Amino acid sequence: MNEVYEAVAAFLEELRCDSMEREYAVDSEDIQQADSELKEANEDFHRYLSRLARKDKEYLERYMEIVDHSHFMEEQRAYYQGIVDGIQMIGGLGLIKESKNVEQLLKKIK
Repeated sequence: MNEVYEAVAAFLEELRCDSMEREYAVDSEDIQQADSELKEANEDFHRYLSRLARKDKEYLERYMEIVDHSHFMEEQRAYYQGIVDGIQMIGGLGLIKESKNVEQLLKKIK
């Protein structure tokens, strides 16, 4: 990972984490339904885990940690891509000055 990407990623992650307490501007019934289903499935999953042998439980917990981390990283990528797309759209509309620095930053992030 290059230094520019790391710096931008750290900034955007801090920005995103600071906004975790606020309400999302993007929400829908589908998202709310998915959240509700996930909450219910998590409760069922933890009940299921409690009945397993220690070795099986540890295996599934480790697997779920890997899955959760992978999903988080995919969310981060989508978040960053959305920001890059927004910058490109605003630039394409002529609302911000063209800049070699912004162009180079976008190339490095991609």
